[in-house]
Order: sequence, then C-alpha cells, then structure tokens
Amino acid sequence: MAAPKLFACDFEVFGIVQGVFFRKYTEEHANALGVRGWCMNTKIGTVKGQLEGELEPLNQMKEWLQTKGSPSSMIEKVEFSPTKSIKNYTFNKFSIRR
Repeated sequence: MAAPKLFACDFEVFGIVQGVFFRKYTEEHANALGVRGWCMNTKIGTVKGQLEGELEPLNQMKEWLQTKGSPSSMIEKVEFSPTKSIKNYTFNKFSIRR
C-alpha cells in the first residue's frame, strides 16, 4: 500500500479572530479531520499557523478557516501560502502555540 500523499501550507486569518476561542475551535476541527500543524495569535490581531495532511482534509480545513471559524469570530480574509507536497509529517497533531 502506498504511503498517503501529504501536503502542507501556511495560513493567516484576518478579522475578529482573537478573544473568540478561534484557536481552540481551529485545534478541535483540525484534529477531528486528522490535519496536523499549529496556530497562534500574532501581535497584529491575526491568527497564523501551518497545516499538514492529505489533500482532501487539508482542503476541508482551509475552507473551514475561510468560512466558519469559531462561533463568535468574524473572518475578513484568509491568506494561504501555495500548497506544497511533503514527504513526512513534521507534527504529531494540531496544537496551539503561545
């Protein structure tokens, strides 16, 4: 059986995404999808991070970041780096960095 094809990208979410449990919901959703990586608050009021996973769950996570987020968040826009192919996971799970 062939190893799964893995992909990675960086993201940054703009809008009202701090103080609204955005990172907690992001962590829960990513782990539910099996997407690995991390997210953190930035000094400029955004949430940024990295995603790693198979293409379908990765794309589902990207769509969630653009359209859903946490219930109280107001997402203005999300910037993603180009999705690149990776050989192996760099992270064991999705986590919040402080």
